Amino acid sequence: MRGLDARLRTRWDAIIESEGRILGLSDCRSFLENKMVNDIFYEGKFKGRDCIVKCSSKAPDSIANEYALSRRVFAANPSVTPEPLAYYASDDGRMAFIVTAKVKGPSLTELLTSGISDDDAIAYASDILHLAEALKETGIVHRDLFSDNLLLDADGHIKAIDFQFAIDRNVGRECNWMRKNWKYHYVTFARIAGQPSASWNDIVALRRIIQRTFPHICCIAEIDGMLSKMESSGFYRAEVTLFILPSAIAYIVSLYLQRLFCRNAERKAVIGKRMRIARELVKLILVEKT
Repeated sequence: MRGLDARLRTRWDAIIESEGRILGLSDCRSFLENKMVNDIFYEGKFKGRDCIVKCSSKAPDSIANEYALSRRVFAANPSVTPEPLAYYASDDGRMAFIVTAKVKGPSLTELLTSGISDDDAIAYASDILHLAEALKETGIVHRDLFSDNLLLDADGHIKAIDFQFAIDRNVGRECNWMRKNWKYHYVTFARIAGQPSASWNDIVALRRIIQRTFPHICCIAEIDGMLSKMESSGFYRAEVTLFILPSAIAYIVSLYLQRLFCRNAERKAVIGKRMRIARELVKLILVEKT
């Protein structure tokens, strides 16, 4: 991945040094640059606490969204997500960053790869249940819950990170970047196999982690049973418009041609999956909007 443009990097360094210091940041050093919607990540201190700083000029309103929604989840249950500590937006609204308490890790993916005891599995499954309860209580849909986004913190609890594209189900307002990038929104983003088109279900996502990777013991089955009773409350479907129909049809044709000439089996499978999802999207639009 290419590094961040030097001028933009210099600008962010200056903002972190000036505006960040006013907020309480210190000793910040970058560790990741030029992600899809984020410019740069720093780690450092916020009023003496270890923290992570996520910065974006590509989708600044998504940073505001992450701060607002993660604060609500944290208020509902501070054991299920790291504390959002601060938020900054430039006067013109084009640059924003969020400061979050640093979660030590490892991720649940790494924990499961190295192997976990039955006792740890029960504790982690309980944390997942508490996360689901907090999401239900707040009306927030995370939409990107998989084991990489669940990290073990120093307090022994599994915590969900990355609420950048989460949504308030009672409002349904997407950030500007997501509205502009319909392919990512409806085809690529957090698609759960077997779920209807343009939809997400956090409870289904969490149950699949438990069912596929946790030991099949009585206590885990009980927790999974409690989650199953919440499953209908976890469903959320985004609004689709007739406006994207021509683009969606053209995208299917493009994917067909890509798959036709693709020689890489793994890449071909990815293209095929996207074709299926795009077709489902077209069917949904035709049924609902025509």
